[in-house]
Amino acid sequence: MLIGPLKPPQFSRVPFAKPSENPGPANNEKTLQTVLLPHSNCMVVLTTRQVLIYNYKPMALVATNLRSNESIEEYGENKSAFADAANSDLFSGIVPEAGPNYAGLHQRKATFYVVSERNFVFVFQVLLGSSPATILKETGIPIVDIQSMDPYFGQELVDNSDESDALTVFDKFDVHKVIQNGYAVEKQQGFLHFLTGSSDNVDEIPIKRIELRLRIILKFEHSILDFAGFREVNTEDNGDHKEYMLVLFPHGLQILELQNFKLKDTSLIKVTGGLKILQFRDSLCVVSQSSEQITINRLNVREKIVYSDKLDFSAESSLINTFERGSALVLAFKKEIVSYNFKDDKIIKRFKALSEINCFEHITEEANIILTKNGMSFLTEFYNCIFSTLDNDNNDNELDDFANFTSLTSLGGTLVCTSHDGRVAKWDLWVEASSPFCDMRHSKPFILLNDFNDIMLFSPTPESSGNVPFQIIKLPTQTINNYVPLLRANGPVTMLAAYVSNKNILLIHNLISNEWHSFPDMIVLEMSWLGSEYLLCYVLDEERNELLKCYHMPSQLGPIPDLSAQILWEYPIPSSSILKSFHANTLSKYKLLKVTSKNADDSDIESMFKIAEIILQNSAGEIRVIDVISKVHADGSSKVKLFHQLPVQKLTESFEEAFDWVLAFNEGFLSYSLGSIVKWEKKGDSEEWSFETLLENVERILDVVDAKAYFVQEESVVIFSLEDLWNNADPIARVAVNENDYPVAISYNAAIIHSVQFVFTRNLCKIVPHQTMYLDQVINHLLQKGAPSQDIDTRYHALNHYKFSLEKILSSKVLTNEPLQSIVELIDYYDQGPKFSGRLEIISNCLRKIEVEHWDYLFKEIKLTPRDLLVQCVEQDEAKVLGVLLMVFLNYDGGKRGGQPEVKPKSKPKRNKKNKNRGANTTHSNSGNASTVSTILNDEELMVQVLKILVNAAASSTEPDQAREFWDLSFQLVRFIHALDNQNHSSLVQDALKLIT
Repeated sequence: MLIGPLKPPQFSRVPFAKPSENPGPANNEKTLQTVLLPHSNCMVVLTTRQVLIYNYKPMALVATNLRSNESIEEYGENKSAFADAANSDLFSGIVPEAGPNYAGLHQRKATFYVVSERNFVFVFQVLLGSSPATILKETGIPIVDIQSMDPYFGQELVDNSDESDALTVFDKFDVHKVIQNGYAVEKQQGFLHFLTGSSDNVDEIPIKRIELRLRIILKFEHSILDFAGFREVNTEDNGDHKEYMLVLFPHGLQILELQNFKLKDTSLIKVTGGLKILQFRDSLCVVSQSSEQITINRLNVREKIVYSDKLDFSAESSLINTFERGSALVLAFKKEIVSYNFKDDKIIKRFKALSEINCFEHITEEANIILTKNGMSFLTEFYNCIFSTLDNDNNDNELDDFANFTSLTSLGGTLVCTSHDGRVAKWDLWVEASSPFCDMRHSKPFILLNDFNDIMLFSPTPESSGNVPFQIIKLPTQTINNYVPLLRANGPVTMLAAYVSNKNILLIHNLISNEWHSFPDMIVLEMSWLGSEYLLCYVLDEERNELLKCYHMPSQLGPIPDLSAQILWEYPIPSSSILKSFHANTLSKYKLLKVTSKNADDSDIESMFKIAEIILQNSAGEIRVIDVISKVHADGSSKVKLFHQLPVQKLTESFEEAFDWVLAFNEGFLSYSLGSIVKWEKKGDSEEWSFETLLENVERILDVVDAKAYFVQEESVVIFSLEDLWNNADPIARVAVNENDYPVAISYNAAIIHSVQFVFTRNLCKIVPHQTMYLDQVINHLLQKGAPSQDIDTRYHALNHYKFSLEKILSSKVLTNEPLQSIVELIDYYDQGPKFSGRLEIISNCLRKIEVEHWDYLFKEIKLTPRDLLVQCVEQDEAKVLGVLLMVFLNYDGGKRGGQPEVKPKSKPKRNKKNKNRGANTTHSNSGNASTVSTILNDEELMVQVLKILVNAAASSTEPDQAREFWDLSFQLVRFIHALDNQNHSSLVQDALKLIT
């Protein structure tokens, strides 16, 4: 999902220690790091002398630990902080029989570790005032993903959330209450950061009481390079617990096991040159760097064996961070970011930073944030820029306030950055509501939401070629603690479904009548629209059974007192396997079926259509397709009659990843996951399936509509017909992604890609839509396929940019000396009538765009001469085209002859005046002076006729700018005519002046 700034950030400062609070020699205190504590609403800000605990939402400083001078002298200043691991994945093979990742969520403790410069580890615990489930319900921040848990445990956790302790704070100088029962007495910044009231949000979120404790100080003899800790869950709650630590030294990785913070066991695995501890491909790894060589060391903890793999590239700077993303290994260095395919041992993408990198973090599935000395940027998986404070055109240092931040953390719809000098910037974000590709008859809308109950819809129509306004919708609530993981719009964007998971409320919004329908006590795990009126929900019922339910939600429906009355179909999910994903695809073309009536007396055959399909993917490697059969009415509306289950298909032994998209096609399947488009098909007549990777490095699917698929692949948008994609053929079009301008939607009939740009200044942030046309590539693809000119013209003639696309195709083919027959035939078909002004304009604009050395090839292929063009323009009275041609020819001839036109004598061969202007089909030989530009410009009679048309156009124009343009051309032509006859050998100049006056 994409993210972008909602507004400029709010700034504050970390309260550094004052001399009165910390007597002793002066110290330049610096902010080092920000760390989120897992399953809590707390953030740690580490300075060289302090540990500060902030309540994250609302953001408020709630606890501090200030190191004394004696402590600094003995242990050294703070160097780095590490939060306790959120789960035991990194400690697989170390923690015996690790329980489920969510087993400890009922506990109200969080542990983190501070490493000092003298290699001491301070182990802190934060006693929380609320359990994680309570925090989710009260704040709406997604610290617990209930949807991904076991349905029984997850909902029991929420249902049994406990009471929590509110915070009360007194001012230490005048003893008045700053916070009472968790709420601010006065809105202010300082102790309470960014807690601002709003008339739209009347219910604030209370601040809960916490307690910060230093549990133990551990001493190590060697330099600590990296650290990880995990506190084992104790389900018996008898007071005993175990802690596990991974400590990386220059000579190896030490594994420590503690019980109640007392050392119980330790072991060492020798690894040299290590910098980072990493979990990669389900293995504990250490990343080491020796000069330019990067090595991945995979550790067998039980056997104490190290398997080392050297990466096939040279690092140009020191490593600062590394993590696994999908199937790729991401390595962040001081000067660049590298995505590496470890399986194929090759670089996927290498991104060079413009200035030194301070911090690089993975925020969402698609979004990364990079902090440099000059500013910050939001980047996608393949480093396309979504937003940046780096403005190459800005020379007044307006955005220096956003430079040189060194650490960041993000949760929900907010981002917090800190700098060494103590600056704190809190960003409120727009976050994309990822939605499936459910309707192949309509373009998919782009939907953003924020923490202030705003939903922004961007839904261009299939024919939209210009700017499309954004539509802002407010959730029907004034509370600001709503977590909305599911937000789905139907195909025509007339209905919107939103699920508030921390309150178990399903909201349905009718965008036509502007009415909201609220349905409480719903547990929705996923949902998708079928067509325009049917909402398919993957739910848990009261007995925690997993079901698919299809609800009928017509746009003209009034109040719905009971949602169960709208149920059209139910499907129980088998308990034999885990449902990994479900997908609902409304087909672009309905498939006609013939169904015999069950009534024996009725011999009529009713026409039924397959309008959609539901695809279920389970963990056992199986796919089930359910066809949606409907009766389609004359107005295009449909009424679902039947859900028909097809036999289960066993594609593989098991699916490691859930499909982000899957479509039944050509008796097989197309799927998307982990950045790859895969084709699944049966092996001949057997029941076995094979797969083939069709595309790699796919960042996202923009849309699947009208039998075409639109992908962002690395730095381009690639467009395929589904048939070409299946056959692994070339794409229809490929369009580059511009920096700070990311594609988000498609108008497929207009061949337009809509993108958004986050325009940012110190006091303003707004989203601006842009459009990129690729119609020329579509037309060129059709021409190569041999499509009839009439069919192409019929489909695209009404588009405003159709003529420009023809100009672009013609120009590109001329420049590459490609055959012009097909495009010339299409251009000849452009004008339907006695006038052929469009054809003339296309050719004249092409002449204006190409270099002079390509003119001969163009005139040869279109079987015209420069004179023919001017004569046809005079015949058609095309002043605009004449102006373009005149400017081109005058500039060409003047440059060629050094500004000294040839003067023709007064006597010249006479022509038949009745045929002085030749028809459109007149051709000339390409040899001799008759077809040269110089000869045309020296044709006095023709120049006077051209001047007459320009003067008439200027005199009759109602637009001042256009009239001025024609007058300028007229006077320029008079000056040229005077140069032709500067000795007055003829009456040419006098005739021209008469026309002007």
